Amino acid sequence: MKILFLFMLLFCSEAFASLEDGRKAFMQGDYNKAFEQWRQAAEEGDLTAQRNIGHLYRWGMGVPQDLTQAAFWYYTAAKGGLDTAQYNLGIMYLRGEGVPRNEEEGIIWLERAAEQNNDKARKKLAHLKVEIEHELPTQEELLAPIKQEKSKTKAKTKTKTPVKVMTVSKKEPPLYAHLASYYTQETLEKGWKELKQTFPELAPFKTLETQVTLPEKGKYIRLYIKGKAADIRNVCARLNEKKQYCLISYP
Repeated sequence: MKILFLFMLLFCSEAFASLEDGRKAFMQGDYNKAFEQWRQAAEEGDLTAQRNIGHLYRWGMGVPQDLTQAAFWYYTAAKGGLDTAQYNLGIMYLRGEGVPRNEEEGIIWLERAAEQNNDKARKKLAHLKVEIEHELPTQEELLAPIKQEKSKTKAKTKTKTPVKVMTVSKKEPPLYAHLASYYTQETLEKGWKELKQTFPELAPFKTLETQVTLPEKGKYIRLYIKGKAADIRNVCARLNEKKQYCLISYP
């Protein structure tokens, strides 16, 4: 037990050292080194480092700007409970940065951050509430156009026959969701098989793969599922409830 405790203490101290070294490098303008140090801590599970990696991808500092990667790292830290990452992810959903614009999803993440007393999230939510209240029309404004329209239609029915108007329903385009990333096609196929076995709800979806190259990390393959917008949102929500990563984003 004592050996295990010492090992855990050493592991935590190494992650903290990487986080602190990354902070120093960032303050000195060495963003490449900051990325390397924070990535090491992030991969070891440090939430702050994961959020910081999201910042670097979002701003394009030390790495090529990649909003999808930024959203991924914010999501990773946000799912772990870091309020600042929850705030940033919420803002990205509100703006449609790296993820499809989704005000409802954005508000959910802002509320989670606000529950942890995140001041920025509280102010943003209060601002959104004011915006929504200002957008709501009064009862008089709602009724006025209806009355005018009725009076016009009554006058026109005496002289003109009604014309049938065909309405065309707008279909929402399909959505994509990022499930995982792999270094080889073999591991991707194995990973997809395991995901379907663990989560049978994934079986009906078609997959899409994209090749990605990042500095230091090299080449790897991102695995996405594609489907109807409602189905993708539903399956992602279910997976997230089960603590399985699923992020709606464009390939």
